[in-house]
Amino acid sequence: MALPWHIPLEALPSFKEKERAIEASLIKHYSKLNVHENPCEELQTGLLCEIGINNKEPATIQRLIAAGMTVARLNIRDLEPDACTQLIQSIRQAVYNYSAELEYVYPLALLVDVRGPDIITGELKGGPHTTIELKEHNLIRLTIDTSWRESGTVDCLFVGYDHLTELQTGDIIFIDCLTSGKVKLIVNEIGDDSIECTIATGGVIGAKMAVHISKVPHDVNTKKLNKSIESLSYNESLEQPFEHMEEQIAFAIASDIDGILVPNTQTPQDIRVVKDILSEKGKHILVFACIETVLGFDNVESLLVESDGLYVDRCVLSTDLPVEKIFIAQKSILAKCNSIGKPCIFKAVLNEQIPTLCVNDIANIVLDGADVLSLELHYDSPLKKLVPGYDAVKMAENCVAAAAVICRHAERIIWRPKIYGVTELMQSSFEEPTKAIGVTAVELATRSRAVVIICLTNSGRTAKILSHAKPSCPIVAVTRACHTARQLRFWRGVRAMHYFETAKTTWSLEVDSRIHAALDYCKAKRILRAGDAYVVVTGSRRGAGYCDTIRLLYASARETVPVEF
Repeated sequence: MALPWHIPLEALPSFKEKERAIEASLIKHYSKLNVHENPCEELQTGLLCEIGINNKEPATIQRLIAAGMTVARLNIRDLEPDACTQLIQSIRQAVYNYSAELEYVYPLALLVDVRGPDIITGELKGGPHTTIELKEHNLIRLTIDTSWRESGTVDCLFVGYDHLTELQTGDIIFIDCLTSGKVKLIVNEIGDDSIECTIATGGVIGAKMAVHISKVPHDVNTKKLNKSIESLSYNESLEQPFEHMEEQIAFAIASDIDGILVPNTQTPQDIRVVKDILSEKGKHILVFACIETVLGFDNVESLLVESDGLYVDRCVLSTDLPVEKIFIAQKSILAKCNSIGKPCIFKAVLNEQIPTLCVNDIANIVLDGADVLSLELHYDSPLKKLVPGYDAVKMAENCVAAAAVICRHAERIIWRPKIYGVTELMQSSFEEPTKAIGVTAVELATRSRAVVIICLTNSGRTAKILSHAKPSCPIVAVTRACHTARQLRFWRGVRAMHYFETAKTTWSLEVDSRIHAALDYCKAKRILRAGDAYVVVTGSRRGAGYCDTIRLLYASARETVPVEF
């Protein structure tokens, strides 16, 4: 019996009809853009939204998924374990409901923040609920003298940082604020156990506020990691918030989390500490380094080697790097991530009151090569009080949908001057066969004008390499591992499909069945139509270790039905 994709070549549409000239220069490419063309059919850039108290209902989360959310972020640093568990259950329920509607499993990646090696202030004199106001232009003394640990005032605060007196005059210190913004201090004098600062920007602070010290590395004391994941259960302290990174990571492993954000990452040692805590049980979890300081930015290349990807919030980075240089940092970080094929999550501006301000920002991030856009949704908008019947949930849903449309338009106009997006991949020698197969598949897809690359993968490595080669068409990765399907959401251009049908008796039947499922998915998503070329990357036998077979096939008009013997 002939397989459904075997169709006569004479039935194919003319290649000339599908051919589109690639301009020789970026200026010519942009000058010939047609503003009236429709955006890409399928969104290739991921969209990240934070799930918290304001949008914890499964129905609300499901609406965000339908609008385009591919990654859910959960900040567990300041939440109790019970609250975290409820949020994760709501996310899983929303994914289940949405998958039931689609009639296939929707892989939604889940990313969590953990508490890093924070520098914090001490207690205040009036007790844990006391607040003090630091007024602009006043002087304040920061000390490491432990006698001030529980008796801070507007004149003197304890800071738990042993290297405080190693700062220099003119250095900048930021303290988290209970109101908007951050308290900004400028160092005037250095003493034996304290420093004197001028308050450049005032604000109201409480006890144990996070301190951000510019251009000075923090300590990562591995001796404090006295509990291992094997001996630590996240059920040990269910009635109080997480206090240590070990407890948060143990909870993340138990909750089947896909990725961890490490705040204020400055050196590769910060990532190694987290991976040591993850140990064998959590080795499959991705670890993302958050670039928040100049030191972190300067060490981006070494951090990329140690971590699985980067997360950049330009607003936070601008507190340590001059704001006029942020756009340079953006292009530099994204270029370095794209050059080695590791994902980069970039926080984008999203203003529902003046939406035109965010269009250029989102589009430029996509054009620069970001894999995932982090969107900050505001559920406490001032419009809530001014506009009767204002629906914050509906507005957040519309913002995500609008961001998805902007991304699709930006993806359409990307200039692709070469037959593969990353020329260095083809010019360099391949130290492993998977990379050679991946780049060859992308070249074949480009030359044949294939509309999709279908790959069968277990660990997701083949799909990641295909994404690194930057093909012009989407990649559909078929995998039986649910965590692999979710984690592939962090790589741009990859559409993961969780295949869970009963395993076939022979490998050839198993491959045919998975390809059939992928074709049905592509047709349902309108990625593939009759006569379109597509490339399939598979393994020649079960457990081969890597994909070693590439095929160029053409789609038929018939429905795909698994062939059983």
